[in-house]
Amino acid sequence: MKTRQLKYYLTVADELNFSRASEKLNIEASPLSRAIGDLESYFGVPFLHRRKGRIRLTIAGQVFREEAQHILDYIESVKHKVISANKGFRSQLRIGLTDGLVQPRIARLLALCREEEPQTAIRIATMDVRQMLDALERGHLDAAFTLDGEATGSYTKAVAWTERPAVALPIRHPLLARETIYLRDTKPYSFLVCHPETWSGGHYLLRKWFAETSSSLPREAVTASGHDTLMMLVGAGYGLGACLESRALTQPHPDVVFRPLGDTVSPAEILLVFKEPSPSPSLERFIERALRSVDSPVE
Repeated sequence: MKTRQLKYYLTVADELNFSRASEKLNIEASPLSRAIGDLESYFGVPFLHRRKGRIRLTIAGQVFREEAQHILDYIESVKHKVISANKGFRSQLRIGLTDGLVQPRIARLLALCREEEPQTAIRIATMDVRQMLDALERGHLDAAFTLDGEATGSYTKAVAWTERPAVALPIRHPLLARETIYLRDTKPYSFLVCHPETWSGGHYLLRKWFAETSSSLPREAVTASGHDTLMMLVGAGYGLGACLESRALTQPHPDVVFRPLGDTVSPAEILLVFKEPSPSPSLERFIERALRSVDSPVE
C-alpha cells in the first residue's frame, strides 16, 4: 500500500462519487478507480458497492475507512516526531482540546512549558470528545482537556481547574433587568442546548446543572455545535445559553450580555485526561504545570 492510495480511498469514501472525488484530488476518474481497485485486490475484499453510478461502502469498506485514517494519522505523528528531533527537541507531547477549550489559561500553560522545558515539543489538536477518546485509546494523544466527566469515566483524570457558569442573553432581553439569572427564570424563553456529540462536554454540564436544580433540559431546542456558534445564535435572538464564566470575561460578543447563574450548582470541572495510570516523565511534568499554572486568576 501507498499513502497516496489511502488518501484516494478516504476522499472517495467521503464523496461517494468518483467524479467529485477526482475533482477534489485533481486527477482523472479512471486512475482513481484503478487505485481503489488495487486496494481491494490487495485485501481480497470489496470496499465499495458500485451500482448504476452510485457508490456505497461495504462493511469492510467502513472498517477500512477508519483504519486508513488512523494509519495516516500515525504516519503524520511519526513525521512530526522526526522533524522535532531534527530541530533539537528531545521529546514530544500531543495534547487534545475539546469543547472549545482554547482560552487564555491554556495559552498561559503552553507558555510556561516553553519557558521551563523548551526541549519538549507540544502539538495541539482540536477535536470532539469521541475523536479524543479514540485518539487516546490508539496512542495518538498523550492527554487532552475536556469538560465531559461522563464519557471519560474510565480514564485517569486530574481536575485542572473549575469554573462557575454564566448565562448568555441577547441584548434588549427582558431578563437583563436582573443581576443574577436562575434556571427557573429561563423557562418562559427559548434555551439553546449544546450538541450532544460535537459539544458533549457542554451537554453533560447542562444536564448536570438542570438536574441539580430539579429541572430538565428543553426537549425541543436549537442545538449549538460550539461556543462560537452558541454566541452567534444568542446574539441573533434564537434563545438564551449557558457558558463558562471565563468565556464571558475573555471573549465578549457585541450582541450578547452575560449574567452569573444564581443557582447553587456544581462548578464546571476542566479535566486533563490521559490513558496511562503512570504517565511518562514529560507528561507528568506537563500535568504538574497544568495544575500549577491555572492557580492565578484569568486576566
